[in-house]
Amino acid sequence: MTTRSGPARIGYGDPFVSELYEDIGRLITGDPPHTHDTPNAPDAPDAPDAKEVESRLRILARTNSEETAAYWISHEDGLGIPDSAYKTNPPYLFPEQERVRTFRTSMTTGTRSGEVAYSARGMELMDLSIVGNARHHIMRGLDKPAVIRLVPPEAAAPGMVMAYGMELIARRFGDPRLSGCVLGARGVDHEALKRLLDGAVAERRPVVIIGATSVFTNLCRTLRELGQSWELPPGSRLVDAGGHKLARRVTVDEIRAAAAEIFGIGPGGHRNLFGMTELASQLYDGDSEGADVAAGPAGERPKASEPFVRTLVRSPVDLTPLARGTGLLEVIDLCVIDRPCAVLTGDWGIAGPDGTAIVGRVAQGRPRGCSLALDAITTDRGNDA
Repeated sequence: MTTRSGPARIGYGDPFVSELYEDIGRLITGDPPHTHDTPNAPDAPDAPDAKEVESRLRILARTNSEETAAYWISHEDGLGIPDSAYKTNPPYLFPEQERVRTFRTSMTTGTRSGEVAYSARGMELMDLSIVGNARHHIMRGLDKPAVIRLVPPEAAAPGMVMAYGMELIARRFGDPRLSGCVLGARGVDHEALKRLLDGAVAERRPVVIIGATSVFTNLCRTLRELGQSWELPPGSRLVDAGGHKLARRVTVDEIRAAAAEIFGIGPGGHRNLFGMTELASQLYDGDSEGADVAAGPAGERPKASEPFVRTLVRSPVDLTPLARGTGLLEVIDLCVIDRPCAVLTGDWGIAGPDGTAIVGRVAQGRPRGCSLALDAITTDRGNDA
Protein backbone atom coordinates (compact mmCIF):
# COMPACT_ATOMS: atom_id res chain seq x y z
CA MET A 1 0.00 0.00 0.00
CA THR A 2 1.52 3.31 -1.04
CA THR A 3 1.61 6.49 0.98
CA ARG A 4 1.22 10.12 0.05
CA SER A 5 4.53 11.80 -0.76
CA GLY A 6 3.27 15.38 -1.02
CA PRO A 7 3.40 18.06 1.68
CA ALA A 8 -0.03 17.05 3.01
CA ARG A 9 1.36 13.82 4.41
CA ILE A 10 1.63 13.71 8.20
CA GLY A 11 5.16 12.76 9.27
CA TYR A 12 6.08 10.47 12.14
CA GLY A 13 7.62 13.40 14.03
CA ASP A 14 4.67 15.72 13.45
CA PRO A 15 3.01 17.03 16.64
CA PHE A 16 -0.26 15.53 15.38
CA VAL A 17 1.26 12.04 15.63
CA SER A 18 3.07 12.74 18.91
CA GLU A 19 -0.11 13.95 20.60
CA LEU A 20 -2.11 11.05 19.18
CA TYR A 21 0.48 8.59 20.52
CA GLU A 22 0.30 10.18 23.98
CA ASP A 23 -3.50 10.11 23.99
CA ILE A 24 -3.67 6.46 22.98
CA GLY A 25 -1.34 5.65 25.87
CA ARG A 26 -3.66 7.47 28.26
CA LEU A 27 -6.62 5.61 26.81
CA ILE A 28 -4.93 2.29 27.66
CA THR A 29 -3.36 3.05 31.04
CA GLY A 30 -4.49 6.46 32.18
CA ASP A 31 -0.91 7.73 31.75
CA PRO A 32 1.10 8.82 28.70
CA PRO A 33 3.25 5.94 27.34
CA HIS A 34 6.62 7.45 28.33
CA THR A 35 5.53 7.92 31.98
CA HIS A 36 3.84 4.56 32.44
CA ASP A 37 6.70 3.03 34.44
CA THR A 38 8.26 6.29 35.64
CA PRO A 39 8.12 6.93 39.41
CA ASN A 40 6.82 10.33 40.51
CA ALA A 41 5.62 11.19 37.00
CA PRO A 42 3.45 14.32 36.90
CA ASP A 43 -0.30 13.89 36.92
CA ALA A 44 -1.69 13.32 33.43
CA PRO A 45 -4.84 14.85 31.98
CA ASP A 46 -8.00 12.79 32.00
CA ALA A 47 -8.17 9.94 29.49
CA PRO A 48 -9.25 11.19 26.07
CA ASP A 49 -12.52 10.31 24.38
CA ALA A 50 -12.21 7.10 22.37
CA LYS A 51 -14.34 8.40 19.50
CA GLU A 52 -12.15 11.47 19.20
CA VAL A 53 -9.01 9.30 19.11
CA GLU A 54 -10.57 7.11 16.43
CA SER A 55 -11.42 10.19 14.38
CA ARG A 56 -7.80 11.37 14.47
CA LEU A 57 -6.54 7.90 13.54
CA ARG A 58 -8.82 8.01 10.49
CA ILE A 59 -7.43 11.41 9.52
CA LEU A 60 -3.91 10.00 9.74
CA ALA A 61 -4.74 6.94 7.62
CA ARG A 62 -6.72 8.94 5.06
CA THR A 63 -3.94 11.52 4.70
CA ASN A 64 -1.01 9.13 4.51
CA SER A 65 -2.51 6.33 2.41
CA GLU A 66 -4.02 6.98 -1.01
CA GLU A 67 -5.48 3.47 -1.17
CA THR A 68 -7.19 3.87 2.18
CA ALA A 69 -8.68 7.22 1.17
CA ALA A 70 -9.97 5.77 -2.12
CA TYR A 71 -11.33 2.67 -0.36
CA TRP A 72 -13.29 4.78 2.10
CA ILE A 73 -14.64 7.06 -0.63
CA SER A 74 -15.95 4.09 -2.60
CA HIS A 75 -17.32 2.22 0.43
CA GLU A 76 -17.75 3.83 3.85
CA ASP A 77 -15.55 6.19 5.82
CA GLY A 78 -13.64 4.17 8.39
CA LEU A 79 -14.66 0.75 7.06
CA GLY A 80 -12.15 -1.87 8.14
CA ILE A 81 -9.33 -2.69 5.74
CA PRO A 82 -9.78 -6.33 4.58
CA ASP A 83 -7.21 -8.59 6.21
CA SER A 84 -6.32 -9.87 2.74
CA ALA A 85 -4.64 -6.50 2.05
CA TYR A 86 -1.82 -7.51 4.38
CA LYS A 87 -0.98 -10.44 2.13
CA THR A 88 -0.63 -8.34 -1.03
CA ASN A 89 0.44 -4.74 -0.38
CA PRO A 90 0.58 -4.20 3.40
CA PRO A 91 -0.06 -0.67 4.66
CA TYR A 92 2.54 1.28 6.64
CA LEU A 93 1.77 4.96 7.22
CA PHE A 94 5.31 6.20 7.98
CA PRO A 95 7.64 5.14 5.15
CA GLU A 96 10.30 7.57 6.37
CA GLN A 97 10.40 5.89 9.78
CA GLU A 98 12.36 2.75 10.61
CA ARG A 99 10.34 -0.42 10.96
CA VAL A 100 11.63 -1.82 14.24
CA ARG A 101 9.66 -5.07 14.07
CA THR A 102 7.80 -7.05 11.42
CA PHE A 103 5.42 -9.91 12.16
CA ARG A 104 4.08 -12.42 9.66
CA THR A 105 0.33 -12.64 9.13
CA SER A 106 -1.72 -15.81 9.21
CA MET A 107 -0.71 -18.20 6.47
CA THR A 108 -3.90 -20.19 6.03
CA THR A 109 -4.17 -23.15 3.72
CA GLY A 110 -3.95 -22.06 0.10
CA THR A 111 -2.99 -18.46 0.84
CA ARG A 112 0.25 -16.54 1.02
CA SER A 113 1.70 -15.04 4.15
CA GLY A 114 1.84 -11.29 4.57
CA GLU A 115 3.55 -8.92 6.95
CA VAL A 116 2.72 -6.22 9.48
CA ALA A 117 5.37 -3.61 10.29
CA TYR A 118 5.69 -1.63 13.53
CA SER A 119 7.44 1.62 14.36
CA ALA A 120 8.92 2.14 17.83
CA ARG A 121 5.78 3.96 18.96
CA GLY A 122 3.59 1.26 17.47
CA MET A 123 5.45 -1.43 19.40
CA GLU A 124 5.19 0.50 22.65
CA LEU A 125 1.44 0.93 22.25
CA MET A 126 1.05 -2.77 21.47
CA ASP A 127 3.04 -3.68 24.58
CA LEU A 128 0.87 -1.41 26.74
CA SER A 129 -2.27 -2.99 25.32
CA ILE A 130 -1.07 -6.56 25.79
CA VAL A 131 0.02 -5.91 29.37
CA GLY A 132 -3.08 -3.91 30.30
CA ASN A 133 -5.44 -6.52 28.89
CA ALA A 134 -3.55 -9.36 30.58
CA ARG A 135 -3.56 -7.55 33.92
CA HIS A 136 -7.35 -7.23 33.79
CA HIS A 137 -8.42 -10.48 32.13
CA ILE A 138 -5.74 -12.99 33.20
CA MET A 139 -3.76 -11.85 36.22
CA ARG A 140 -6.36 -10.21 38.41
CA GLY A 141 -5.94 -11.56 41.94
CA LEU A 142 -2.66 -13.33 41.15
CA ASP A 143 0.84 -12.47 42.34
CA LYS A 144 3.70 -13.91 40.29
CA PRO A 145 2.00 -17.11 39.10
CA ALA A 146 3.80 -19.79 37.14
CA VAL A 147 3.14 -18.91 33.49
CA ILE A 148 3.51 -21.90 31.19
CA ARG A 149 3.41 -21.10 27.48
CA LEU A 150 2.15 -23.48 24.81
CA VAL A 151 3.77 -21.47 22.03
CA PRO A 152 7.35 -21.40 20.75
CA PRO A 153 9.82 -19.07 22.46
CA GLU A 154 10.00 -15.68 20.79
CA ALA A 155 13.62 -16.25 19.72
CA ALA A 156 12.59 -19.36 17.79
CA ALA A 157 9.59 -17.70 16.13
CA PRO A 158 10.39 -13.97 15.80
CA GLY A 159 7.68 -13.45 13.19
CA MET A 160 4.86 -14.97 15.28
CA VAL A 161 3.00 -12.29 17.20
CA MET A 162 1.41 -14.90 19.49
CA ALA A 163 4.86 -16.00 20.68
CA TYR A 164 5.88 -12.38 21.24
CA GLY A 165 2.79 -11.41 23.20
CA MET A 166 2.69 -14.45 25.44
CA GLU A 167 6.38 -14.15 26.27
CA LEU A 168 5.78 -10.50 27.19
CA ILE A 169 2.95 -11.55 29.53
CA ALA A 170 5.13 -14.20 31.18
CA ARG A 171 8.05 -11.80 31.58
CA ARG A 172 5.89 -9.05 33.07
CA PHE A 173 3.72 -11.12 35.42
CA GLY A 174 5.19 -14.60 35.92
CA ASP A 175 7.51 -16.09 38.50
CA PRO A 176 10.70 -16.57 36.45
CA ARG A 177 11.70 -19.69 38.41
CA LEU A 178 8.47 -21.53 37.66
CA SER A 179 7.56 -20.09 34.26
CA GLY A 180 8.66 -21.25 30.86
CA CYS A 181 7.89 -22.26 27.31
CA VAL A 182 7.32 -25.98 26.76
CA LEU A 183 6.76 -26.06 23.00
CA GLY A 184 9.56 -26.55 20.51
CA ALA A 185 10.06 -27.73 16.96
CA ARG A 186 9.58 -31.35 18.06
CA GLY A 187 6.40 -30.71 19.99
CA VAL A 188 5.71 -30.39 23.70
CA ASP A 189 8.63 -31.03 26.04
CA HIS A 190 6.85 -33.20 28.60
CA GLU A 191 9.79 -33.32 30.98
CA ALA A 192 9.91 -29.53 31.16
CA LEU A 193 6.13 -29.36 31.58
CA LYS A 194 6.20 -31.85 34.45
CA ARG A 195 9.10 -30.07 36.15
CA LEU A 196 7.36 -26.69 36.03
CA LEU A 197 3.96 -27.99 37.11
CA ASP A 198 5.41 -30.08 39.93
CA GLY A 199 7.36 -27.06 41.15
CA ALA A 200 4.27 -24.87 41.18
CA VAL A 201 2.24 -27.50 43.02
CA ALA A 202 5.02 -27.95 45.60
CA GLU A 203 5.05 -24.20 46.27
CA ARG A 204 1.24 -23.93 46.08
CA ARG A 205 1.64 -21.26 43.45
CA PRO A 206 -1.18 -20.78 40.92
CA VAL A 207 -0.43 -21.67 37.31
CA VAL A 208 -1.49 -19.82 34.16
CA ILE A 209 -1.39 -22.08 31.12
CA ILE A 210 -1.49 -19.90 28.02
CA GLY A 211 -1.21 -20.84 24.38
CA ALA A 212 -2.87 -22.04 21.22
CA THR A 213 -6.17 -23.88 21.61
CA SER A 214 -5.03 -26.63 19.26
CA VAL A 215 -1.84 -27.25 21.25
CA PHE A 216 -3.81 -27.46 24.50
CA THR A 217 -6.29 -30.00 23.14
CA ASN A 218 -3.53 -32.10 21.56
CA LEU A 219 -1.57 -31.96 24.82
CA CYS A 220 -4.55 -33.05 26.91
CA ARG A 221 -5.15 -36.00 24.59
CA THR A 222 -1.53 -37.11 24.99
CA LEU A 223 -1.50 -36.64 28.77
CA ARG A 224 -4.74 -38.62 29.05
CA GLU A 225 -3.15 -41.48 27.11
CA LEU A 226 -0.11 -41.31 29.40
CA GLY A 227 -2.28 -41.28 32.51
CA GLN A 228 -0.79 -38.00 33.73
CA SER A 229 -2.73 -35.27 35.54
CA TRP A 230 -2.28 -32.56 38.17
CA GLU A 231 -4.44 -30.79 40.71
CA LEU A 232 -3.08 -27.30 40.26
CA PRO A 233 -3.30 -24.78 43.12
CA PRO A 234 -6.45 -22.67 43.53
CA GLY A 235 -6.52 -19.67 41.22
CA SER A 236 -4.90 -21.54 38.33
CA ARG A 237 -6.14 -20.56 34.88
CA LEU A 238 -6.22 -21.58 31.25
CA VAL A 239 -6.05 -18.96 28.48
CA ASP A 240 -6.38 -20.38 24.98
CA ALA A 241 -6.22 -18.63 21.63
CA GLY A 242 -6.98 -19.61 18.07
CA GLY A 243 -8.98 -22.39 16.50
CA HIS A 244 -8.67 -25.91 15.20
CA LYS A 245 -8.66 -27.85 12.01
CA LEU A 246 -12.30 -28.35 11.07
CA ALA A 247 -12.24 -32.13 11.50
CA ARG A 248 -11.15 -31.84 15.12
CA ARG A 249 -13.07 -28.77 16.22
CA VAL A 250 -13.91 -28.96 19.91
CA THR A 251 -16.44 -27.08 21.97
CA VAL A 252 -15.80 -24.76 24.90
CA ASP A 253 -17.35 -27.37 27.19
CA GLU A 254 -14.88 -29.99 25.93
CA ILE A 255 -11.94 -27.63 26.49
CA ARG A 256 -13.12 -26.90 30.02
CA ALA A 257 -13.71 -30.58 30.74
CA ALA A 258 -10.14 -31.36 29.68
CA ALA A 259 -8.77 -28.50 31.79
CA ALA A 260 -10.61 -29.87 34.83
CA GLU A 261 -9.65 -33.49 34.19
CA ILE A 262 -5.95 -32.97 33.45
CA PHE A 263 -5.10 -29.83 35.44
CA GLY A 264 -7.86 -29.36 38.01
CA ILE A 265 -8.84 -25.98 36.52
CA GLY A 266 -12.54 -25.20 36.96
CA PRO A 267 -14.76 -23.48 34.35
CA GLY A 268 -14.29 -20.11 36.05
CA GLY A 269 -10.56 -20.32 35.38
CA HIS A 270 -10.91 -20.48 31.59
CA ARG A 271 -10.65 -17.54 29.19
CA ASN A 272 -10.41 -17.56 25.42
CA LEU A 273 -8.72 -14.72 23.57
CA PHE A 274 -8.88 -13.60 19.96
CA GLY A 275 -5.92 -11.92 18.35
CA MET A 276 -4.59 -11.13 14.89
CA THR A 277 -1.18 -10.09 13.65
CA GLU A 278 -2.89 -7.10 12.05
CA LEU A 279 -4.07 -5.89 15.48
CA ALA A 280 -2.13 -4.57 18.47
CA SER A 281 -4.79 -5.62 21.00
CA GLN A 282 -6.56 -8.84 21.89
CA LEU A 283 -10.21 -9.53 22.68
CA TYR A 284 -10.96 -11.68 25.73
CA ASP A 285 -14.09 -13.48 26.86
CA GLY A 286 -16.13 -11.14 29.01
CA ASP A 287 -15.69 -11.62 32.74
CA SER A 288 -18.52 -9.49 34.08
CA GLU A 289 -21.37 -11.08 36.01
CA GLY A 290 -23.55 -13.11 33.68
CA ALA A 291 -21.09 -12.90 30.77
CA ASP A 292 -20.08 -16.58 30.86
CA VAL A 293 -22.95 -17.73 28.66
CA ALA A 294 -22.63 -19.64 25.40
CA ALA A 295 -23.42 -17.47 22.38
CA GLY A 296 -21.93 -19.48 19.50
CA PRO A 297 -22.50 -22.97 18.09
CA ALA A 298 -19.45 -24.41 19.85
CA GLY A 299 -20.19 -22.55 23.07
CA GLU A 300 -18.15 -19.47 22.18
CA ARG A 301 -18.52 -16.68 24.73
CA PRO A 302 -19.03 -13.01 23.85
CA LYS A 303 -15.83 -10.99 23.75
CA ALA A 304 -15.53 -7.94 26.00
CA SER A 305 -14.84 -4.51 24.56
CA GLU A 306 -12.34 -2.09 26.08
CA PRO A 307 -12.01 1.69 25.68
CA PHE A 308 -9.24 1.03 23.16
CA VAL A 309 -10.57 -1.98 21.22
CA ARG A 310 -14.06 -2.99 20.15
CA THR A 311 -15.89 -5.17 17.65
CA LEU A 312 -18.49 -4.50 15.01
CA VAL A 313 -20.50 -7.11 13.12
CA ARG A 314 -21.40 -6.23 9.53
CA SER A 315 -23.95 -7.73 7.17
CA PRO A 316 -22.25 -10.01 4.63
CA VAL A 317 -24.66 -8.63 2.01
CA ASP A 318 -24.16 -4.86 2.24
CA LEU A 319 -21.69 -4.38 5.14
CA THR A 320 -24.18 -2.42 7.25
CA PRO A 321 -23.59 -2.77 11.02
CA LEU A 322 -25.73 -5.34 12.82
CA ALA A 323 -26.89 -4.91 16.41
CA ARG A 324 -27.81 -8.61 16.56
CA GLY A 325 -27.16 -11.62 14.43
CA THR A 326 -24.36 -13.20 12.42
CA GLY A 327 -22.11 -11.31 10.05
CA LEU A 328 -18.56 -10.36 9.17
CA LEU A 329 -16.34 -9.40 12.09
CA GLU A 330 -14.67 -6.00 12.13
CA VAL A 331 -12.25 -5.02 14.89
CA ILE A 332 -11.45 -1.38 15.66
CA ASP A 333 -8.17 -1.22 17.57
CA LEU A 334 -7.19 2.27 18.68
CA CYS A 335 -3.75 1.02 19.74
CA VAL A 336 -2.78 0.75 16.07
CA ILE A 337 -0.95 3.86 14.84
CA ASP A 338 1.22 2.54 11.98
CA ARG A 339 -1.70 1.55 9.72
CA PRO A 340 -5.49 1.96 9.54
CA CYS A 341 -6.93 1.04 12.93
CA ALA A 342 -9.92 -1.02 11.71
CA VAL A 343 -9.62 -4.49 10.16
CA LEU A 344 -12.41 -6.31 8.35
CA THR A 345 -11.49 -9.86 9.27
CA GLY A 346 -12.22 -13.14 7.56
CA ASP A 347 -14.18 -14.30 10.61
CA TRP A 348 -17.84 -14.66 11.48
CA GLY A 349 -19.15 -12.82 14.51
CA ILE A 350 -22.47 -13.07 16.33
CA ALA A 351 -23.57 -9.71 17.72
CA GLY A 352 -25.61 -9.70 20.90
CA PRO A 353 -26.36 -7.63 23.99
CA ASP A 354 -23.31 -8.96 25.87
CA GLY A 355 -20.79 -8.48 23.08
CA THR A 356 -19.64 -10.36 20.00
CA ALA A 357 -18.98 -14.09 19.89
CA ILE A 358 -16.31 -14.96 17.30
CA VAL A 359 -17.28 -18.27 15.77
CA GLY A 360 -14.86 -19.19 13.01
CA ARG A 361 -13.42 -18.39 9.62
CA VAL A 362 -15.60 -17.42 6.69
CA ALA A 363 -13.61 -19.81 4.45
CA GLN A 364 -14.49 -23.22 5.81
CA GLY A 365 -11.58 -25.37 6.93
CA ARG A 366 -9.09 -22.48 7.02
CA PRO A 367 -8.05 -21.82 10.62
CA ARG A 368 -5.71 -18.97 11.42
CA GLY A 369 -2.05 -19.39 10.61
CA CYS A 370 -0.56 -19.47 14.12
CA SER A 371 -3.08 -22.10 15.19
CA LEU A 372 -2.59 -24.09 12.01
CA ALA A 373 1.20 -24.12 12.35
CA LEU A 374 1.17 -25.03 16.04
CA ASP A 375 -1.47 -27.70 15.51
CA ALA A 376 0.83 -29.32 12.96
CA ILE A 377 3.72 -29.32 15.44
CA THR A 378 1.78 -31.05 18.21
CA THR A 379 -0.51 -33.44 16.31
CA ASP A 380 0.78 -36.97 16.83
CA ARG A 381 4.06 -35.51 18.12
CA GLY A 382 3.12 -35.05 21.74
CA ASN A 383 6.41 -36.28 23.23
CA ASP A 384 9.72 -34.48 22.94
CA ALA A 385 12.12 -37.16 24.00
